[in-house]
Formats: sequence, structure tokens, C-alpha cells
Amino acid sequence: MHDGAALIETSQLSRDVLTAAGGRAILCFLGSVRKSKGFEFLADIVSDHRDLAKDVFVVAVGRVDPACGEDCARLISAGGMVVDRFVSDDELLSLYKTCDFAWCCYEPDYDQASGIFGRSVQLGTRPIIRKGAYLEKYAQEGAVAPVCLVYGDTRDAAANIAAAAANRSDKPGRLGEIVGGWRADFVQKIRAAL
Repeated sequence: MHDGAALIETSQLSRDVLTAAGGRAILCFLGSVRKSKGFEFLADIVSDHRDLAKDVFVVAVGRVDPACGEDCARLISAGGMVVDRFVSDDELLSLYKTCDFAWCCYEPDYDQASGIFGRSVQLGTRPIIRKGAYLEKYAQEGAVAPVCLVYGDTRDAAANIAAAAANRSDKPGRLGEIVGGWRADFVQKIRAAL
């Protein structure tokens, strides 16, 4: 957990994503690209509502499950980007710092903790989560308000993502202080337990 200092600001990958976005809001699907992590739903959203690409650039970054090949093609056809390769920790951190939204809207059967969600909250990137998911309970306590989607409803999802993109702002100013407090509390509890 960071203390707000000395994080990777950019990488070649994050610079490429910024260039491709051309000023639009950036929605990143980070980590392994799998159906259980809601990739098919994301591809449905962008292919069913192509006007979303005017305001939101969608990029999937991570190794792609071969079963998601057709969904990748649909996302690219709708103006998105897929980077099918291993992504280093520094590249991932730079993408969190670059993107406005991190995809954490997983299938209902995949209702569990998420490292992507945790990092997005720590780094001030708004997570996109499934309404009613386990993550929604934790999001209510965080410093970053999530975008909640009704899973499977592409019209609702596109409208909510577009509204969030239209109202995006800089990362929360007090985030370093908040996360630093979480870190200090964690360290204190670990030391007390030892």
C-alpha cells in the first residue's frame, strides 16, 4: 500500500493509451481478460452503444483467454484497444494513474475480492462494479465512489458510464492522505499483533 509518494507516473504503454484516447475518458480492463471478469459484458456495452466511444476510450490490458477472441474483435471494432501480453507492475501502476475508470464489474458467479478494485481505490481511479456485488459493500467505505452497473443491461451501463465520463474530475486531492492513513493503521495493527 503506497503512502502517496514516489509512484510510477508514466510508461510507454500509458503514454500510448493517452495518445489513443485523444482526451476522452479512459476505461481500463486490467489483468487477465476472461469472461468471468465481465469482459463479454464490456464488449456488449461498447458494441451495442458505439456512440459511447465519442466520450470514452476502452482499453483491455493483459493476457487474453482464447475464448475471448471474438469479444476482443468486437471491442476493437467499436474503437477500443486490446494489449494481449504480460503487463509489468510498473506498467499497471502507470495505467491506474492514467485511466479514469477501472473495470471491476465481474459476472455474478465471480463475486469475490478484487485486487484491481483495491488498487483502483488506493490510486484514485473510479472502479466500475456490479450493482449488488460483494465489492459494492466495500466501495461505500472508500475514498473513491464507484460506478455501479446492472449486470447484463447494456443500455443502463452505457448511460452510467457516459454520465460518469461527463462528470469526471481530477483524482481526489486528499487521496494520498487517506491512503497514507490506511497504511499507517495497517502497520500499527501488524506491529501490535507481533
